[in-house]
Amino acid sequence: MKLIIRDDDTNFFTKPEDILKAYSDIPSFPVSFAVVPMVVDVIGGCPETKGNEIPRWVGDNKELCSYLSERVGQRSCDILLHGIWHQYKFPNGVKTPEMAWREYETEDLTKQIGFYKEKLEQLFNVKINCFVAPSNRILKKGIRAVYKNGMNYSGIIPITFDRDITLRSIRNYFYRWAVRVKTGLAYPGILDYGTHIELNACNQIDFEYLKKMLQYCKKINAPMAINVHYWHIRDNKNHYQGFFDFIKYAIDRGAEPAMMRECFPINYHEV
Repeated sequence: MKLIIRDDDTNFFTKPEDILKAYSDIPSFPVSFAVVPMVVDVIGGCPETKGNEIPRWVGDNKELCSYLSERVGQRSCDILLHGIWHQYKFPNGVKTPEMAWREYETEDLTKQIGFYKEKLEQLFNVKINCFVAPSNRILKKGIRAVYKNGMNYSGIIPITFDRDITLRSIRNYFYRWAVRVKTGLAYPGILDYGTHIELNACNQIDFEYLKKMLQYCKKINAPMAINVHYWHIRDNKNHYQGFFDFIKYAIDRGAEPAMMRECFPINYHEV
């Protein structure tokens, strides 16, 4: 089975040494970096973005781009698109992530996402085939914008059913919740919507939870993706000891280190 680390929030303020420090315990493991193209103040997120009110283009961080481009060439990392600004807004005092508030904006979301997807592809010389929503929250218009731009989605359909109603989406919805009720786990496998594929990344909770998820993934022959943040690992290394212990535990039991793109069928959107 494939084992994937999905690391969110790489942005203009990220330094190569931040990543190197975060993953010093597993330096050879390929990481799938969800990159924010134009970052602003990510409230409750990457601390270096605090107070930044002007969108900063990740490409202006030449050192970071050189580092990631080299890793892409070595096939030791993947690049995913992580929102546009990763900005939170507060309508009626409620903290609302980007792909929720953009649902109700007048701008063409498909065009916006396509523009930044292409810019990141040119920047890192890699085809991007996966989108990650800030705070893992996306609505119907956002999902359409994702698959219309030839991407899959790393996330899972929520209880609010924020997908277009089709036979496949209804089947996926009930199947994923049946698994949750039966096992206590967010379904880790591939969910095919016909227009795109969705693959969830579980939270790094503790060693025992990850071990239980590993056993279930092996049972159903599904990939296992784990969602982390380099900046939080960097600043709280002791908190993640169970995570690193688990990675080594899983590999010792046959798990194959992989990138997110390896979980999606080749040329899915051309089929």
